[in-house]
This record gives sequence, C-alpha cells and structure tokens, in this order.
Amino acid sequence: MSRFTSRVANRSRAFTALAALGAITTATLLAPAIASAAQPAGGVWHTTVSYSYSELASDQGTKALYRRIKKAAQLVCPMYDARDLAAYSESRECQKAAVAKAVHQIGNARLAALHTRTVTRTG
Repeated sequence: MSRFTSRVANRSRAFTALAALGAITTATLLAPAIASAAQPAGGVWHTTVSYSYSELASDQGTKALYRRIKKAAQLVCPMYDARDLAAYSESRECQKAAVAKAVHQIGNARLAALHTRTVTRTG
C-alpha cells in the first residue's frame, strides 16, 4: 500500500467515524430562535476530527483525540443560555450522545476504555 493510499484511507475513516457528531444534533434539539439563525441548510450540524491509527497506539495520543472529539461535540451541539436549565440539559445530552457515537464508530478499545472511565467519573 502506498503512502498516499494510507493517508486517504485514514481521512476517509475519520470522516465516516466522526460525521456522526452532526447526525446526533437535529433541528428538534435546537431552540426555534437559534434554529432560524444558526441552522445549516441540511438541518444537521457536523464536523470532522482527523486522527491516525498511530495516535491511538499510545495513551497520550488517545487522550488528545478524545479531547478533540469532545470539543467537536461542543461545537456541533446547540448553544444554551446558562439561565435555561432545560436547554443546558439538552445540550449536555447532545454532547454525550455525539461523543459516544464517535467513540463507537472509531472502534478502538483504548479510546472506548477512556470514554467509559470519563463517563463513569463525570456521570
């Protein structure tokens, strides 16, 4: 396999695995005032987080990827007003679901274990 083919395969896998972040956030989760101003044409937010298999080979690389996945989930899930507890709760649930979906799609045991430890610790 050529060096170019390997890079293309990794990008394709990253896109496939993390496009689910956007699929989690639907128009029904967005508040009507926010939806009209910030909703993209397709009605679903998405983003891509790139990674490589070598990154998942170490604890440090896995933690860095997990942080990027969580940051991407914060970007694609609806914003909330700190005074609105229902909106805050919806945003947190969206983020949790997006991260879980991305971790599941990547399918790496080290990343899944880190996610399980984080979810267990933070609830």
